[in-house]
Amino acid sequence: MVTVIALSLDARARASAVPSTSARRRRRERHASARTAPRTSSRARASSNEPEDEGPGTLTIDDVLRASPAGYGATLGMALLVNRALSGTAPVADASSAQSRADVLGLVMAATLILTGFTWIALKPRAPNVVDLVGASIETPYVTERASAELREELAWTWDTARRATNCDVMAVFTSSGERVMQAGIGANALGNPEVLRADVTLGPICAAAATKGEPNYLANLILFPGRVEFESFFPVNTQAVCVRPIGDGAVLVIGSRTQRGLTPRDQRWFAAVAQKLDVALDRGLS
Repeated sequence: MVTVIALSLDARARASAVPSTSARRRRRERHASARTAPRTSSRARASSNEPEDEGPGTLTIDDVLRASPAGYGATLGMALLVNRALSGTAPVADASSAQSRADVLGLVMAATLILTGFTWIALKPRAPNVVDLVGASIETPYVTERASAELREELAWTWDTARRATNCDVMAVFTSSGERVMQAGIGANALGNPEVLRADVTLGPICAAAATKGEPNYLANLILFPGRVEFESFFPVNTQAVCVRPIGDGAVLVIGSRTQRGLTPRDQRWFAAVAQKLDVALDRGLS
C-alpha cells in the first residue's frame, strides 16, 4: 500500500513538472516577442536630447552636488554654535580670546560654503544647442567614381561607425584640389542635384590648411566663427560644430554635428586615427 501511494505521488510530481501545451506556447510567444522587439542603440540613448520626464521636486545627482557646499557650511555653523554654547564661553565675542577668534574664522568659512552652494544652485549649465539640420538629405553616401571597391568599403565603414559612435551627422572627404571623394548625411541645399555632387569644391582656408599643411581644427560653436561660410557650400547652413582632420598631405576629412560642442576630445582623437587609416586607403583606392 505504501509503495502504491509513493508511486502515485511520484507520477503526480512528474506530471506537474512537465509544462502543459498552452504553457509551452505562451513561453514561445514571449521569446519571439523579445527577439523581435526594437532595440535602442547606445548612441541613441546617450545622444538623446529629449529631457527625462521628472516629476516636480525630483532631485538629481547634479542638484545634490551643487547644494553640498551649502549643506556642509550649515553643518559647520551649527557645530560652532553648539560648541560655543556648551563650552561655557561668554556669548559676546572677545578679541583677546583664542576661542572667539577661532569661532569667527569658522563662521566666515561656513558662510563662504553656504554662499558657494547657493551660487552653484542658481547657476546651472545650459544644455548644448541641438538643431535639425536644414539641407538636402544624401540617403546613399556619395563616393567618387574613381574609388575602388576597397576604398568604397572603407569609406562606408567610416561613415557608419562615426554616426553610430559619435555625434557626427554629416561627413565629407576632399582632396587638396577640391575633388569630392565622399559625402554623407545631410548636405547643402544645392547638393540635392546629383550633378552638383560630382563637381569639385573650392576649399576655404581652414580645409586647405588641413589638406596641404596638415593643420587640424575644431570649431566647437561654428556660428561664432566668420570662417563658417566656407563650409556652407557643402554642409547645412545651421551646422553647429565642425571638426577638420588632415588625411596625409593631400586630403581632408570634415565632420559636422547638429550639436554645439558635440564632438568630444575622445571623438577628435578617434577621427585622427580614422584619418590615418583613410590615408592608406586613398593612396591605394583612387585611380
